[in-house]
Amino acid sequence: MADAVKIRVEARDSAKNKGTGTRVSRRLRKQGKVPAIIYGHKQVPQPIALVKEDVQRMIKAQTHLAELTIGDAVETVLVRDVQWDHLGREIIHLDFARVSADESIETEVRLDFRGVAAGVAEGGILESLLHELKVSCLAASIPDVIRVDVTALQIGHAIHVRDLVMPENVTALEEPDKLVVHVSTRAAVVEAVPEGEAAAVQPEVIKPERKEKED
Repeated sequence: MADAVKIRVEARDSAKNKGTGTRVSRRLRKQGKVPAIIYGHKQVPQPIALVKEDVQRMIKAQTHLAELTIGDAVETVLVRDVQWDHLGREIIHLDFARVSADESIETEVRLDFRGVAAGVAEGGILESLLHELKVSCLAASIPDVIRVDVTALQIGHAIHVRDLVMPENVTALEEPDKLVVHVSTRAAVVEAVPEGEAAAVQPEVIKPERKEKED
């Protein structure tokens, strides 16, 4: 488990933000800050602002936990939601949930596929159908990733949730039979696309005479 990222944040007055959340968020982003909210543990939600560079550092670390210093207080939080702009380039809002180190929580952990599947060398295609796994564990025991070794996979073979090697004290919450990754033949991939579907998704070309009628 990675250490929690330590970040000093700025508290915001929720009363002042009432009814003007969008304007406040835009103003903060112009100042190089990212608006966020801390909630949970039956406490009043706390609006905060983080420096953009600190947010980027946290995201780059791919951590689930953060220690946010607000004045003289320190909040241990779990990153619950990251909202991006419509282009997926900039983070525009964050949601944090208060947690305790000895608190059992549910979260999603990224799957890290390792190795080259034996079936790929024989002409097969490795297809991963699950990229994150929902798990239950103590907040202090959230793994950075769950590694999945695909080396032994032959064509037609698969790894299901029940086959994953879980870190100690971490429980998978997905259905045991849920498919994680498999190796299929190239023919199977082609057959998976219904005949004529490729033509169906081609953009329609509007002929001049039709366009005149529509106008």
